[in-house]
Amino acid sequence: MAAESGSDAVVTDEVMFDVDASDVAVVERVACGERVPHVPGFARRDGAGLGKREGKALRERMSRHAHARFEPDCQRPDAVTAVRESNTGRLAELVPIRVGRMVASPFAFLRGTAGLMAHDLACGPVTGIGPQVCGDAHAANFGLYGDARGRLVMDLNDFNETVYGPWEWDLKRLAASLVLAGREAGAGEEVCRVAARDAAGAYRRTNAVARQTADRRGVEPP
Repeated sequence: MAAESGSDAVVTDEVMFDVDASDVAVVERVACGERVPHVPGFARRDGAGLGKREGKALRERMSRHAHARFEPDCQRPDAVTAVRESNTGRLAELVPIRVGRMVASPFAFLRGTAGLMAHDLACGPVTGIGPQVCGDAHAANFGLYGDARGRLVMDLNDFNETVYGPWEWDLKRLAASLVLAGREAGAGEEVCRVAARDAAGAYRRTNAVARQTADRRGVEPP
C-alpha cells in the first residue's frame, strides 16, 4: 500500500499501513499520558460549561453516595429462578446452550440476565431524568457499523430492550459490564475502576453536548 501525500507509512509484521497526521497526533497524546484520546463526535474531557451546575443541584435531592448502596427488595427472584423465567418462550433445544454460555463467567452471566438487573435497577435510586435508554447497555452490545452518512462509527447496536427510563439504568449496566469484562480479560482492579469511571465521564459529557445541540436547534434530544 503506497503512502499518500501528507501521511507516514508504518510497517508492522511486514504489513504496511498508511498513517495520517491525525493518527500520529493520537499516538503522541497517548504517549504523553492522555488516558483517552478525543474522538470526533464525543465531548471533550475538559467539560467546561456542560451542565455541572444543574447536576450539582440534583445532588441535593439524590446524592451520589445513594447510588453506591444496593439493597435487594423482598420480591427479588434468586438467580436460578430468574434464568428459568427468562427462558420461557425460547426454543427448548437452544436453552441448554444459552445456560452453558451464561455460566462461563460473571460477564457472560451479566449479558444473559438483563431482566434480573432491570429488576434491581428499577428498585434503585434515580434523579428523575429520563431519556430513551438502550435497556441493555453492556460492553458487548457496542459494535462497528456505517451511519446514515456512510461513516464508520462505533456505537450501541442492540435495542431490543429500549425504553424511556432513567439514565442511571444504562450507565450502571455499562459500568458494571466494563468491570466484569476487564476482570475476565485479566485486567487489575484499578484498571477496571478507571474504565468504569471514564465511561461515566464520557456519558455525562456527551449527553451534555447532545442537550446543547438540541437546544440550539429547538428540538428535544433523543
